[in-house]
Amino acid sequence: MKTILLNLLCMFVLLDVTSCAKKTDEPDTNGEGNALSVNLILPNVAASGATVKIQGNGFGSSPEGVQVKFGEVMGEVLDLSDGVISVKVPELAEGAKINVSVLVGGHTSNIKSFRVRKIGELVVAEKDTLEWTENKSPNIAAIRAGIPAYNEQVVKYIRNGHQLLEVELSEPVIVAVADRELPWGFFNFPSIRRAVSGQMSISWSMSHDNAESYGQATTGNNAVSSDEGATWTRTERAPAGGGIVLSNGDRITITTPTAIPLADLELPAPLATLQDGSNYDRIFRIYNYDELPLQLQGTYQARIKKGQTSWVAERGTLVHPNLARYADGNLFPVVWWGDMEELSDGIYRGTYPTFETKPGGGIDASGVTFYKSTDFGLTWTKQGNIPYQPDLMLDPNGNKRNAFGWTEPAFIALQNGTFLSVLRTQDGFGESPMYVSTSTNRGINWSKPKVFTGAGVLPRLLELDNGIVALASGRPGVQLRFMLNNNTDDWSEPFEMLPWVPNEVFSCGYTQFLKVDDNSFLVVYSDFWHRTPEGERRKAIKVRKVTVKRL
Repeated sequence: MKTILLNLLCMFVLLDVTSCAKKTDEPDTNGEGNALSVNLILPNVAASGATVKIQGNGFGSSPEGVQVKFGEVMGEVLDLSDGVISVKVPELAEGAKINVSVLVGGHTSNIKSFRVRKIGELVVAEKDTLEWTENKSPNIAAIRAGIPAYNEQVVKYIRNGHQLLEVELSEPVIVAVADRELPWGFFNFPSIRRAVSGQMSISWSMSHDNAESYGQATTGNNAVSSDEGATWTRTERAPAGGGIVLSNGDRITITTPTAIPLADLELPAPLATLQDGSNYDRIFRIYNYDELPLQLQGTYQARIKKGQTSWVAERGTLVHPNLARYADGNLFPVVWWGDMEELSDGIYRGTYPTFETKPGGGIDASGVTFYKSTDFGLTWTKQGNIPYQPDLMLDPNGNKRNAFGWTEPAFIALQNGTFLSVLRTQDGFGESPMYVSTSTNRGINWSKPKVFTGAGVLPRLLELDNGIVALASGRPGVQLRFMLNNNTDDWSEPFEMLPWVPNEVFSCGYTQFLKVDDNSFLVVYSDFWHRTPEGERRKAIKVRKVTVKRL
């Protein structure tokens, strides 16, 4: 049985984020001084005679002083180390559901449920198995830890006594590890793609997180896999790939050019100057799109023509009345970020940031715009947008956003025809909600965005061929969620890919998916708390395979 991270137990307690915050060089997760409590039994489905581990607080330091009670029967305590009890399951009735508690010094802990595996019961995998009974907070904007899913594991997701999902997570695979301590922006923002050669390719940032870095190429920040993600080799340059493959055989991707100093441009008078207002402290100047130099209009993109293997740069045309574009400080970037999908009637793309001029004058905080192309990406025509409209009851910073409103929209066209978008608001004001919005007419009109979770950056969406929709996001940590009952307003509790402690940064939180079969995908992410064999903490890029089935 694989070992779960044992030194980060604070993550397993489902409390508000303030419950275990303590700023130190290492997370304080030993539970010293805490009351006697049981947080997890891993696995919580096992046969009589098997060994399970109980994680919690207040166990003391001597196994002789600890008793573990399975119903009315005592289990044999084998070891106590780092706040984790190893105990042998006593002889119990097969299939029985048992309440487990820990006794120390005359005190009894809370109880946790355990099920005795039946003889002959199908074991999905030789992995830790966790039966997780849903326990959502009634406060949908609350930020609290979800399902611990840090190592190789099977999770059975249960609601109201019925299992909805079975999620199998592989052991994290190390793609690359930094050789020294690095600042923010370096060993951040990983992406994964399928190369033209058939290999898998992962790249990550090795530059500062600002407009000065846009379009700046770096080398050595790539790795390739020829065995479907089992092992990875660093490479100077990534093999050609990525983007989306179109029905005509072309492959297309959107690029971001180098930002241009304002001093090098002949610009019209700005329509507005917007102060970010948060601790990012950025100033944005907004310009009428139609009055901008040609180099600041349209889209920058690249194409691999059918039968070719190399990217060729090209420009796309935007058809968008009342469009405006922004300068960031003393630089003018051309940013058209977002997701893209081809359907039977064209290519659709959801992009940000979008500024538009209003008939009466003025500029609102940025929204998200959806475009359609019917000529394989050469011309992009506005379909509709999601204007910034925060829920001030659940998003107290909503009316403070003067420049960027919605950011980093995830966009997917579901198999049932619904367009789904998940929107970030988290910014320099601190942790802020993600919102969900849908369209039933190809992105022309969108539902009013709803808050559905309290935090998250760069949401990613993927629909598997089996119809299950996965959502990845980060900060705090890295989380996976799954849409339940084909309902865009109903999502599972988060599967925690990394442990998180309030006020600690464990990851940049940026992820990306790569589908591998009908039921499985790879997800890439950064881990800022990776330990080298020498015990040094270094940033690392990691990837995991996740298989999920609806029951």
